[in-house]
Amino acid sequence: MRNLLVIVMVLVSITLVTVVLMQPDKSQTVAKTEAILDQEKDGIEKFTEYTAILFLVLAVIYSIFR
Repeated sequence: MRNLLVIVMVLVSITLVTVVLMQPDKSQTVAKTEAILDQEKDGIEKFTEYTAILFLVLAVIYSIFR
């Protein structure tokens, strides 16, 4: 069980790093409020959030089973 969890965590972490690197650079855009940014989230940003949440949940589950 732990080995499978470790393999899934490694795959999710590689996916998370890849998705973060694929995001567009927003440092040169006009500053927006957080409310506007939440409404304008692209699919890749939502996928990044879901992947990060999945990684954190897997890390907690791993620490429980350890």
